[in-house]
Amino acid sequence: MRYNLIRQITKRGYYMRPGYSLSFMLFLFISLLLCSFDKTHTYTRPAHTIDAVADNTRIKDTLRPATEALPGKVSNEEFKKKALDKIKEFQGCLYILCDQKSGNVALDNAVDQATSLFVDGAIIEVSSLHSDEKKHLRVRDFLEKFRNLRYDRVVITFSHVDYVSNIRKGPDGKYYGLVSFEQTFRAYSDGRLIYEDETKKTTEVQLIVYERNLRGNTIQQWDVMLSDVEVLGTKTPRP
Repeated sequence: MRYNLIRQITKRGYYMRPGYSLSFMLFLFISLLLCSFDKTHTYTRPAHTIDAVADNTRIKDTLRPATEALPGKVSNEEFKKKALDKIKEFQGCLYILCDQKSGNVALDNAVDQATSLFVDGAIIEVSSLHSDEKKHLRVRDFLEKFRNLRYDRVVITFSHVDYVSNIRKGPDGKYYGLVSFEQTFRAYSDGRLIYEDETKKTTEVQLIVYERNLRGNTIQQWDVMLSDVEVLGTKTPRP
């Protein structure tokens, strides 16, 4: 009789072994539910800081080529030319800082002018043949340090300045590009060359679109600002 009752309450297609009571089967079913609940929580983990870093990295990787027109009716060629002009202007400021004949007023102006070429918070990476470590300095800190180098004479030259490449739109909606160049640095003391290196660098450039009010009319204008400078490699220059 007990066996017949159990067969009647089971679903079609399921086989229930004779000899087990209904209460025992209910206990087994509840145990399985509890076991599944524990397993579900075993694979659940809270978000940690490392997860946020990984997500941020993925966001940076979403930079994509700017196939659409640049904002403010700016052409790619105009963007490239403006970026290269800013690089040359920055190089001109460094030439002044290298010149021992430059007075304090000229040096101060060169530091201020060079700083104004960069976006706020930009970092310049510096390197040396004597160490594998790369130091990261804010633009003004870099310029002040460069200005106060303890050498009798410093000669800095630039070469292989490439056109702006990899123009792309960032997740922030702004447009970016890269300019690469080589910088040769030579330092002299007592008329002797005591240090020299050649560094391959890239500078990120950023398109800035803004509005100006001119005689009651709002005019959209644009500019290119320099951003972070990264060292790709440092070596001894060829003779």
